Amino acid sequence: MWWMYLLIGVIVLIIIAVGVLFYLRNIKQTEVTKEKRHLEEVLQLPFNLELEKLNAFNLNGEAKELFDTLDTRWNESLNENKLQAEFNITEADTKLAKFSFGDGDESRASAKSHIDTIESTYDTLSDEINEFLALTEQSDEKFEASEVLHREANRDVLANGHQFGDSRKPLEALITSYEPELKKYKDLVNEGNYLTAASHIDEVHEELLALKQNMEEIPALIKEVQKELPTQFQEIRYGCRDLKLDGYDLDHIKVDSKLSTLRSELNLIEPKIAKLELDEARDDLDAINEQLDEMYDLIEHEVEAKIKYDSMKDQITDHLFKAKATNFTLRTEMDYIKNQYYINEGEFQTIHKYEQKIESLVAMYSEIQTESDKNTTRYSKITDNLDHIEEEVERINSDQSDIQDYLQSIKEDEKEAIENTNLIDNKKEAVMHSLASSNLNEIPEKFIVMKNELDIEVEEIDRYLERRPINVQYIKEKVNKSVQLLNEFEQSAYEIIHDSELTEHIIQYANRYRKDNESLDLEIKEAVRLFDEGRYKRALELSSHALKSVDEAGLQRIIDYYENN
Repeated sequence: MWWMYLLIGVIVLIIIAVGVLFYLRNIKQTEVTKEKRHLEEVLQLPFNLELEKLNAFNLNGEAKELFDTLDTRWNESLNENKLQAEFNITEADTKLAKFSFGDGDESRASAKSHIDTIESTYDTLSDEINEFLALTEQSDEKFEASEVLHREANRDVLANGHQFGDSRKPLEALITSYEPELKKYKDLVNEGNYLTAASHIDEVHEELLALKQNMEEIPALIKEVQKELPTQFQEIRYGCRDLKLDGYDLDHIKVDSKLSTLRSELNLIEPKIAKLELDEARDDLDAINEQLDEMYDLIEHEVEAKIKYDSMKDQITDHLFKAKATNFTLRTEMDYIKNQYYINEGEFQTIHKYEQKIESLVAMYSEIQTESDKNTTRYSKITDNLDHIEEEVERINSDQSDIQDYLQSIKEDEKEAIENTNLIDNKKEAVMHSLASSNLNEIPEKFIVMKNELDIEVEEIDRYLERRPINVQYIKEKVNKSVQLLNEFEQSAYEIIHDSELTEHIIQYANRYRKDNESLDLEIKEAVRLFDEGRYKRALELSSHALKSVDEAGLQRIIDYYENN
């Protein structure tokens, strides 16, 4: 019985498979049908209408050749790809009928490719036709613009011929030469050679635009050659003559010889303009203007140098006077100080070196003043030397000021050393007095030693202060060492006095508890013993611990009272 169910299942599967195959074939067939409709649409493309646009032109020459070429390319593409597409579609139908889906898809894809080729050929050829139409339209516009430029050029030469000078006749001839070129364009169009005509009118239009620009520039070039540059030559010549009368030495600029050369070069430019060699004329004018700018710069530099000299001379005179006076003061002071203080030999050499340098600068400045008093002076050369003098004298004045400060500091250091030595001596004695008047059983030996060291240091400093010349730097170091030792002496003394007095107060206060507290009594006895032996810090620690155990608040009151009174 089971085999019947199996058979039914197999039959059902076969039916489903067959149904799927027919379903797939229908889908594939739909795609082939779509390509058939696409082929029919492509075959209806109106290329003849596109081609008829060329009938509006003279179908001769290049236009006829273009028409025939486009028609041939379209028909070849259409016929070849149409037949192949129809064959591929028929082949796809046959293969699908046999359920050969893979081969059917391949034939359909081939058909689609041929149909797309026909469509793209249509688009390409249509674009070429439209480009041709646009080109001819642009050419006609350029022709009309060229005619306008030609008429305007003729009118400008006739109306304003005087502005063009000797270039008028060459311009008239050049303008006339474009008449046959414009006619040539029309002839080419009438012959149907539209592409050649377009290239020709492009060149003519560009040349006429350049001609218009040149005609606008020629009057300006002639004006620059005939009026502007000769006027500048005269201004420079007369201006330099006036400056020479004012005392300026301008021989290095060579104004007359340069202007003579430039005038000769200028005389060669106008003939070039007349021959319409405008690029060369512009280059020559640029070269002349560049040389004129260089001359103006040199002249302006001399005028600015004169202004700078007038503004600097008084200031430099003051600086030199200050440097010389300071140097004399320093030399005089050093002659005195060298017997009183030890000074580095290099400082003496520096001052004498500056004396010679200042004399050299004064001599240089005298030469500058002599030069400026002449009938003519080259101020640019003078200001260079002034800058050198100014730089040197500023450096000298700065260095000499530092040396002055150094000499003054030596005297102040000696005075400060004496004051500090007296302070050390007085404070040392005051500390010893504090130790002696304190509650100490005896002054600890280390304070006697420290006092003796301070006595020795002070005596040694006093001996050095009596010597001549004295080494102030060495004395400063000795004083600093003594001050450091004094600070240690004072700090240690303060600490031991503090510990001894505070210990005494704590022991006196703790005595009230000794009778009733055996432990406290023992600690206080030990603290007293340590106090009597001069071990004040340990006595303070032990007595503080003893009192804190029974009356911490009382201990704190004693400490606060002592520290604040």
